[in-house]
Amino acid sequence: MTKGTPRRPSARRRQALLSRLAMRDVRRNLTRYLLAALVILVTVGAGTSMDVLLRSAQTSDETYSRLTLGATAQARVQWFGDAVFQQTPRADVGSGGGRDAPLEQVESTLRSILPAHSELHETLTGLLALRSGDALTDGLAAVEADFTDATLRSLIDVWQGEVPVASGEASVSRTVAERLGLSVGDTFEGGTDTAEQLTTLTLVGIHENNALGPDIALADGTLLAVGDTYLDGASTVWFLTGPDVPWADVLTLNDAGFVAISRSVVMDTPEAVDVPIYRDGKAHEAEMMLGVALAVTLSAVIGGTIMALLIGPVFAIGARQSRRDYGLLVAQGATGRDIRGVMMRSAVLVASLASIAGVLLGVIVASLIVLVTSLTGSIAYPNLIVPALDLVLIAVFGVVVAFVAAWAPARRAAKADPIASLRDTGDEPGSMPRVRWVLIAVLVLLALVTFVLGFASGVRAWYILTGPFLTVVLILMIRPILPLLGRFAHRLPTAERVAIRDAVRRSDRTIPSATGTAAAIAVAVAILVVTATQYATVAAEWHPRANEGTIMIYDGFYTESSGSENPFEQSTSEQDAGAASSSSSEQRNSIKSTINQFVSGTELVDVNMLSLTGERFARFTIDPATACPAWADFSEEYNEAIADPDKYEQGADVNGYNCQIDKAATDINRQPMWRSTERTNVVVDDGTLVTALGLPGYEQAAEALRSGQIVLTRTIDQWSDGSAHLGIYEEDATAEAAWEQRLEQAEDRGERFFENPPDPVILDTLIADAVVVDWGSQQWQAFIPPQILEQAPLADFDPVVEHVGMIATTEVPLAQTELDELRDRLLLLGIHQVTAARDYSNPGLATTLSIVTVIAALISITAAVGTARLALTDMRRDLRVLHDVGASNHTRRRIRTAATLTVGLLGSVIGGLAGVALGITISLNTVSTNLIDRGVWELTLPWIPVALIVIGAPLIAVVASSIWTRAAESSAA
Repeated sequence: MTKGTPRRPSARRRQALLSRLAMRDVRRNLTRYLLAALVILVTVGAGTSMDVLLRSAQTSDETYSRLTLGATAQARVQWFGDAVFQQTPRADVGSGGGRDAPLEQVESTLRSILPAHSELHETLTGLLALRSGDALTDGLAAVEADFTDATLRSLIDVWQGEVPVASGEASVSRTVAERLGLSVGDTFEGGTDTAEQLTTLTLVGIHENNALGPDIALADGTLLAVGDTYLDGASTVWFLTGPDVPWADVLTLNDAGFVAISRSVVMDTPEAVDVPIYRDGKAHEAEMMLGVALAVTLSAVIGGTIMALLIGPVFAIGARQSRRDYGLLVAQGATGRDIRGVMMRSAVLVASLASIAGVLLGVIVASLIVLVTSLTGSIAYPNLIVPALDLVLIAVFGVVVAFVAAWAPARRAAKADPIASLRDTGDEPGSMPRVRWVLIAVLVLLALVTFVLGFASGVRAWYILTGPFLTVVLILMIRPILPLLGRFAHRLPTAERVAIRDAVRRSDRTIPSATGTAAAIAVAVAILVVTATQYATVAAEWHPRANEGTIMIYDGFYTESSGSENPFEQSTSEQDAGAASSSSSEQRNSIKSTINQFVSGTELVDVNMLSLTGERFARFTIDPATACPAWADFSEEYNEAIADPDKYEQGADVNGYNCQIDKAATDINRQPMWRSTERTNVVVDDGTLVTALGLPGYEQAAEALRSGQIVLTRTIDQWSDGSAHLGIYEEDATAEAAWEQRLEQAEDRGERFFENPPDPVILDTLIADAVVVDWGSQQWQAFIPPQILEQAPLADFDPVVEHVGMIATTEVPLAQTELDELRDRLLLLGIHQVTAARDYSNPGLATTLSIVTVIAALISITAAVGTARLALTDMRRDLRVLHDVGASNHTRRRIRTAATLTVGLLGSVIGGLAGVALGITISLNTVSTNLIDRGVWELTLPWIPVALIVIGAPLIAVVASSIWTRAAESSAA
């Protein structure tokens, strides 16, 4: 070593020196790094909150067991008939049902199946109507049991008071108590049938709302009663204590017609291949694993891309502001590697602290949200789930993404010319480098390729990549858009023109700021699109019976004690209506005048349905040449189940049992239905009813009925020549007897019997012209005009028009309390079932989606404010120069405002477009294939909230920056 040459520090000392320089850089630029930390903290915290809330919105295995089984029961068992039943492990979905049997026989069968030493705890369940004051509810879920039994007592989570133990005592949920205005100690009435005298009950407790539990709990011997057979009267439900009930025992119970919720099965779910109800166990298992893999990939790819775009600009602006310091270090002998090391250490230090704080903040915020919603009685979050592994991964992910995001600015700073850095000159945007155009072209091509692959192959996993590709392309377009802004600046006032031209000239400051804002807006808009689409897709499976608010009245039993009039004298849906005591017009006038006290100008319209005498029934026949939709074709599963080649089906017959296109499978609306004796739901109407229903297309339907055409509510029911075929059927008694004999023989051998019942015999068919209105409600199968009843061959089978109820039109929907009061008033006229048509509503889902959307909006606003503040901090020297040359404070404020607004709006518009693209591709990945096949997926773009975020975020950034700057000026003064 030459004398006088300074010794190079050792590697350890060099690393320590770089760390000290990084710490000093953080201390000297504390304000800037605090802003950087704030952006990272909010981003990571918001991600943590959304993760915790989305998981908490799902019922965990432990919570599901507690809500359905209480503290000690091992299983809950209920019987649905002597046929084989199929269920999911949680018994939240099932299929089956058979013939009735005596309760003693059912219980004996159950005891013979259960493990030894199992103890049965019996409860009764049913639907009750409650009356308090002038309010009468519709049917509410009730359980009656001996709650002195500790096992059964734990089923009720008491909020106020105590569980009912003496006959006549009751507990209701918080929602029911609020609905009826009940408090502990009040008396009210309840009954299974409002046609009979209601029973007086005493409220001794109010329990927590439970989506899986009862609305009403009654002490043993209060009200519910079993019938002569199990399915007659209140349903007996047994809770089991003792040994675990494994999945094998659950399947054995299913074979005997039982449905079981087993604690051990819920806590340790069986493989999909061992669950018969799944159409294809292996495929279901593979789909679940693919879903998990896609979810992880989706989170990593999209989350990493957005976080890098969001956090990267923070460090880019920081490098821009520290370029003079780095130039001085280079001038003193530091290498580019040293500069990069200082920046990366600063970034990792800030990102680590901010990520950890963000995770903790996210958990705290999510916990408070769950706590507050629970205290208000909401069931949006049945439990608080804090996934420890997720939190660690989110924190590490935040640091890793920050490291990656800081690498490019650090690399540029390391390669920067120290002379240019000391001069602090910015680059004119000029023409965009060719490599950037090539990158944009490649990304656009990749986006198109992945979209086409996903569309052509049906593998929607490709869309996971389409969204991020488009997002990056749009954000890369910020640079070529900048020069266009400069061309329009000459039309603006001086201050605004200076701000925009400075934004164009200092692209190294403008692009990172706009990129950060764009990434944040993209996140918020994407979440808005996804949440709105999810809610709309669920709502699309809810089909209203009529226009919202329409009052629906169902024929029932007339009770003479209810009043002096009998509105059901002419009803054929109930054979034992009371004796007539007044004319039909007077009955209707009484009903109408009562309803008019709540809804003025109402009109009553009858609901009449077709029925045939004897054992015959009518139903529409679909053209046999029509293929059964793939989503409804269960022929493959049927072939596998029966294992008899002679009975195999090569594709389901569209009119057969294996083509499950019944509307009940595609309509989640479970409001009461009008039914004819034959339960066919073919309405006889001259156009009056369809007009009063007010559903979309009612004008066309009414005109068709008036012209003698049939109105169908499904396209598949219409033949290619535009006609409808109304078949007259009867059961094949001989084939039915032979089938039942084979069923009994299989049961005697202990075998499972899957063969479909024989098809009914068609006796004749009425063919008529038809039109189609798309009404998905299971309530309405078709409407036929009255004159068709006189046409052959239908007229040859003695058709009967059954009056099953009526509707009352309304202009404004009644509130729930008003509907309850109206129901009570109509009971005095002998009407025992009344409800109102309503649109889809899911408060729990709406709460979850709303909170997630608010969190996303918070991210966008924070990022917009933070990046705007960083950009303004970088403008200090320029603004100081303006001050020195005599520019007024007002002019400098206008420049700051215009600069903030320019960057904010540029980022918001680009981010809004990117968010829409990203939201669409995410929605395509999260929707089930079945919903897409059935055309239920409802892509929804909530333009008003999107516009509010796109416009509001930069405006809030302007206001916040203005307040911040004024406060700083006041402090300096």
